Amino acid sequence: MKTLILIRHANALPAYEAGVKTDTERPLSEQGRQKAFHTAQLLAGKQPRPQIIFASPLVRAAQTAEILSQTLGAPVSQETVLNGLYDEKNVWDFLAQQLDQYDTVAAVGHNPNISYLTNLLCHEIYHFAPGSFAVLNVTDRQAPRLILFGE
Repeated sequence: MKTLILIRHANALPAYEAGVKTDTERPLSEQGRQKAFHTAQLLAGKQPRPQIIFASPLVRAAQTAEILSQTLGAPVSQETVLNGLYDEKNVWDFLAQQLDQYDTVAAVGHNPNISYLTNLLCHEIYHFAPGSFAVLNVTDRQAPRLILFGE
């Protein structure tokens, strides 16, 4: 089975509160760190676990991915295609290529991109709150199926 796990980054601090100048530098809040850890624990109790975690290079997504990595034991690779500025078809093309190499892949990104990608694959709309995730069976790439949606 080929599995894709889509995760929206957890809660981040506003730029002014974090003392950073750009949106790309916004770190997770304490609530966000706790949420990322909770998401990691939920995913750790499920099978299969990701073999690799791809993440947006924006700080809040990268931090979410690192917390997931610590619990799930999968390496993290930062990928610009997950920064929320690419069309969901481009994101799917990238992830589909990765699924040629791995059986289970996780991707940490941003909304609305994660929601659009889920809609592209499953033809349904899901609201991804910060730290939410969707586990999809993508063995049949023409008809992916949602296995689990969690917050």
